[in-house]
Order: sequence, then C-alpha cells, then structure tokens
Amino acid sequence: MPSSPLPDVVLQAQQLLQLVTSISDPASGLDPLSAWNAKIQIQHICDTILQSTMGPLEYTVLLAESCQESQALHFVTSLGIADFIGDGEATLATLSEKAGVLPQFLGVTMSCVLGRGYFEEVGCFGSRVYKNNELSQILRETHPKSVKAAVGFIGDEGFRAASRLLDAAKVPQHGEKILPAGNIAFGFSGTVFDWMSTPEQAWRAERLGKAMQQLDKSTNIHVSEDFPWHELNSPIVDVGGGIGSLEMSLVGSKEYSHLEFLILIFQKPLQWGIMFIWTARLPEMLKRVSFVPGNFMASTFEETNIPEGDRHIDAPPTTSSRFLRATSMHLLVLNNGATRTQREMECLVHKAGFRVAKVTHMRALDSVIEAVVG
Repeated sequence: MPSSPLPDVVLQAQQLLQLVTSISDPASGLDPLSAWNAKIQIQHICDTILQSTMGPLEYTVLLAESCQESQALHFVTSLGIADFIGDGEATLATLSEKAGVLPQFLGVTMSCVLGRGYFEEVGCFGSRVYKNNELSQILRETHPKSVKAAVGFIGDEGFRAASRLLDAAKVPQHGEKILPAGNIAFGFSGTVFDWMSTPEQAWRAERLGKAMQQLDKSTNIHVSEDFPWHELNSPIVDVGGGIGSLEMSLVGSKEYSHLEFLILIFQKPLQWGIMFIWTARLPEMLKRVSFVPGNFMASTFEETNIPEGDRHIDAPPTTSSRFLRATSMHLLVLNNGATRTQREMECLVHKAGFRVAKVTHMRALDSVIEAVVG
C-alpha cells in the first residue's frame, strides 16, 4: 500500500532543517553570499510553518497583536531596564523605582518581552527577579552592538506615524496637500528632516543618526567587504536620494579613508535637515561627504542635476525579507517614501540617461548598481 504524501508543513520543516544544517556545518562548502540568502529563506519558512500550524484565525490575531510586543520592547528599552540590570540581577520593585514607573506597567511589559526571549527570570516563573541574556544585552546603551537608539526611533516616530496611515492615505479633496502620516501624527509641516533639525527636536536627529548606524550594522555590515570600493575613483555619486546610510557604513573604515561621496538629495530643503543629522552624529566625516539637490528620475539628464563622477551608484534592496518589508512601511509613513526592486531601479537609471555597468549583490539588504552616462 503506497504511503500517503507528507503534509506540506512537514516538508517545510525538512527543508528548514536542511537550510539550518547547511549554514551551521563548515563542511557544507556554502559560500558567504549563499549562506546569507539561506538565512532569508529560513525566515520565510519559519513564518510559513507558523502560519500552517496556527491557522489563519490565530495567526492573523497574533500578527495584529504584534504591535503590543513592539511597544513593550520600546518601553523597556527606552526606560533603560537592561542598563539598570547590567551584569547582575534586579527585582521588579528595584527596576520600577529606578525607572520611575509603576510596577504594574513594568511587570506586564517585562512578561511580554520575556515571552519573546528577552531577559531571563531568575529562579522560577513569576519570581519578578530579572537578569540580562544575549538578546537583552544589545538593548544596553554601551553594548558594542547596541540597538537602543534604533528601537527608540522605530517605537516612537515609526510607531506613532504608522498609527495615522489611514488618515494619510485618504484621497485629497479640493486641492488638499498630501501629507505623510508622520506629519499628521506629530503636527509639523515640511519634511521630517526639517522638523528634526529644529532646536526642540535636535535630540531626535541625534537619535536618528545613531539608529541609522545601528541598523546598518545589522543589515549592511558586509557592504565594506563585499563590494570593491577600492576600484572606484572619487567622488562616488550616490543618486539614491537617501540620508547617506550606505556612506555611514563606509566612511569610518580606514581601508576606504581616501573615498569621497556626493549624495543626491531629491528636495533642496532635505539637504539642510540631513546635514544636521550628520553634523549631530558624524561631523568629522562631512569633509568627505557632500549633499547636492537633484532628482535622477527627471525626464532629461540635464534636469537631474547629477554631478560628474567616475561611477554613479545606487543601492536598491535585493531581498524580500521581513525586515525590508517593515522598513518599506517605515519609509512610507515618515516621508511618503518607497523602496524599489532592482528591476525598477534599473528602469529609472536608464530613463535618466545612464547605462547600467554592473550590479553587485552582497550579504546585505542592498545591492550596488553602478551606472555610467550614455
């Protein structure tokens, strides 16, 4: 009697085991880029297995409730709970007193993040005595891989802006201006960078600068290794129109201390706000990084205002990871921005009068598109 075919979830679990084994076994011969891509596949399969085992109803409710987990993480991180605990142990009463919050609020949020693997409860469940573990350590301000600023930025500006997405998405009536959700949430006009450059919000700009560096360490840490930057001549023109997060990961490297960058900014007002972020975070690097207004999506090359350079680069995302999709939401709610696929970016490059010279995939969310004029 023939055996019944294995359920899909079992096949998925088998595939997951194969992938995890391949990136864990040195003898597998997997090259670094393939190992990176395997990790993205692992994320997808884990999500698929969770969907299959939980079912549509429970999984959907869990996804909707995940905003509460995000805010619990933001709550304990912003309060500095991991910093208070340090290398020892601390009770709920002690932590509440140091943080200046009611024990009820801290107790519930600690229980929430404990369920996601952050911190450890000493002794037994319900002891209300905590210590740091590998996950919670990176919430500390002084940890070399700290993500404290990134969690603060995502849980504050990102979360509050996303809560007004429905308002921002409405079709404008009678000549109304289309405002990003962030403008509606915080009540400012102009760009988010202009807002952060005001004296009252300067602390936000400083935090954003730290957050961008921290996020780059987690997503683009191999950019300096996986692309032959030494083969390019300065200045390197980045036409992506971002805040220079790619450059932030490069300018601190001694190996590439000779490189200079020109970053194209889509709107001239953005130039001042973004320069403020760099001044607050990396003032010494502004000697090697310049910002110029322009738009490489303009209809003619002359209208783009792109400066001359040996190579013009852009860094579109190349994976559809969960992080990338969430980041796309972040860009949308804060400044009506959008991430684009490699194909979309190449079409824009051609339209602007460039020829794609080379595309380099890296162990990062971004790839590098090199383009030359003509």
